[in-house]
Amino acid sequence: MKTSELLSILDDAVNEYICPFMATQGAHYTKGLSNFDGYPGPSSISPRKLSEVDNSLFWWVHRFEKRHTTFEIGYGDRELLIETMLYYKGIKDHFNPWEILEAARVPDKLIVTGEMWVHAPDFMKRIIIRISEGLIKHWGLLSSPSEEVIDRALVLRGKRMVFAQEEQHRQDRESACIKASAAFHAGDPIQAFRLLEPFEHDKELARSSKMILDIARKRT
Repeated sequence: MKTSELLSILDDAVNEYICPFMATQGAHYTKGLSNFDGYPGPSSISPRKLSEVDNSLFWWVHRFEKRHTTFEIGYGDRELLIETMLYYKGIKDHFNPWEILEAARVPDKLIVTGEMWVHAPDFMKRIIIRISEGLIKHWGLLSSPSEEVIDRALVLRGKRMVFAQEEQHRQDRESACIKASAAFHAGDPIQAFRLLEPFEHDKELARSSKMILDIARKRT
């Protein structure tokens, strides 16, 4: 399916399921192609005809603005991703709606979240319907979260980042141990030492890897 056809389906779904509710909330609506000129955003958008959007990298934005809050539904990127995003005036950051809902301890925190690989009309429509249901249910919270909710969202994000870094370190260590063992038994202690040295102070480093590291150090 052509990009213009997918965007037409998205536009129709947003117009049918999102716009009427957001209009009742007094939100100003614009749509267009992102200029990728703002971080953490929101970026400016340029009106475009759907036929002008080719199959190259693009980000098509439906934007709703009300007072200090901007809510966006974006579509595109290499993964044909539908992504929702919130921006709050005075906060130089952006939030996925699920971060706000999680911080407020809302059980169905993913209800306003998009999906990847959205290239089927029915799938796209179902996602927009789900997002509209979530907006109707939680717009009061999403549009005006308390300082406590914002702070908690940032704290939880920080914890996720730390966990992700620790998990990546663990994966790197396991990979290094496997490669170092292979190198050592292949008669290359120098390579084994180089692989294991960054992890020599890790308490979780396997005993066998510590032995290889000690022997490899002596041989190098």
